[in-house]
Amino acid sequence: MSPRAVPLSLLLAAAACRGNDGGGVPVQPAPTTAPPPRDGGPPPSDAAPPWTDALSAFPHVEPLRVIALPTRATEPRFDVGGPAILGTIAVVSSSQFGFIGVDWRAGTIAWTKPAGSRVAPPLARPGSAILIGDCLTPPAVAESDQLLGCLRAVSPTGADQVYVAIHGPAVKVAVFLAAAGPQRVWSTSDRTVTWRRGAAAISVDTLTGVAQPVDAAAAADPPIPVHYRDKTWDITRAADGTLHARRAGHDAWHTERPYDALLGGVYLPEQAPMVRAANLGHYSGAPELTLFDIDATGSMHGQVAFPVPALGVLGSAVSSVGDAALAIRLDRSLRHDYIVGYAASALLMYVYPLPDVPRADPVGVAVTPEAVVVFHDGDTVTVLPELSAPPTAAGAARAPSENATP
Repeated sequence: MSPRAVPLSLLLAAAACRGNDGGGVPVQPAPTTAPPPRDGGPPPSDAAPPWTDALSAFPHVEPLRVIALPTRATEPRFDVGGPAILGTIAVVSSSQFGFIGVDWRAGTIAWTKPAGSRVAPPLARPGSAILIGDCLTPPAVAESDQLLGCLRAVSPTGADQVYVAIHGPAVKVAVFLAAAGPQRVWSTSDRTVTWRRGAAAISVDTLTGVAQPVDAAAAADPPIPVHYRDKTWDITRAADGTLHARRAGHDAWHTERPYDALLGGVYLPEQAPMVRAANLGHYSGAPELTLFDIDATGSMHGQVAFPVPALGVLGSAVSSVGDAALAIRLDRSLRHDYIVGYAASALLMYVYPLPDVPRADPVGVAVTPEAVVVFHDGDTVTVLPELSAPPTAAGAARAPSENATP
């Protein structure tokens, strides 16, 4: 498939929303040709597997490093999660090894932490990572309580800060205990996190391990806050796929059309912020994915990126300025997947085909100012080049370094 520009009229129709709280950004037209490889390297090898022909029109990259992780192949791989980025440490989880802290810059394993057969995705917080999983040695809890797992907080170097049993009144947490499905963990305060499994969720005190069920509203994905001057918009994706923004407790705007994914905020120099969303669709009978950036302040301005061939999305991540990386499923073979990276300016930076192997697990993606970190196949961390657009590119933005010097 060759790259093509998307008419701005389509973007305006897609981003049409009710309400306008001021602000606006200059329109960023889609590029008319695929950008060249950033390193000026050669085109993809003629020996590339045939399934990658669909990606031949896009710039390719080679990984900065590939890190193999030790696994217990005799254990079922029920869960995989991460990477959660804690400085130069990428924390990943799997039923086959518990938790591993990978130094993605050095390409080494920094530390490991054991867990039982079920693990939740790790969560990075300032100065620590929260690790939740089955307890290897179940601790005693009150007779009226139900043990749900164990929570460990560790420093970037792997030092244990907290280790507690997660427990709550058996009657109240019974629904969560029986729940199954995808998991997610996020912070709700300095002391509490929400742990969702399937449609059920609990709030966990990270110091005592006490768990309480939460209602459906609290179990929904947390909003994405977008800041501009002295204002903040909280962006959410509704059950019907439409995007909704609230400011100061009131509805500010919403989109008329649905989107398949809400990715994050986009901050370009000297422009109002945007919110980045993705849609799956078809063009000339071929499935594809398109990124849309919509003015977060409520105007109809925005930008749209080159579409890429896609049957589905296996994972995604956005940096603090809006650089985005997505793990894309190309076809129904369950083995032809790739990473696509976009700069905050919506410039398509590169694609990287993942190994041609059967892949039933989700692919974890994280974006840092220096690299894209991918956790795939339950046993491999691949580090790809950064996504910031070249300084000469229109609307180029760069996230602050995680290791800034005075």
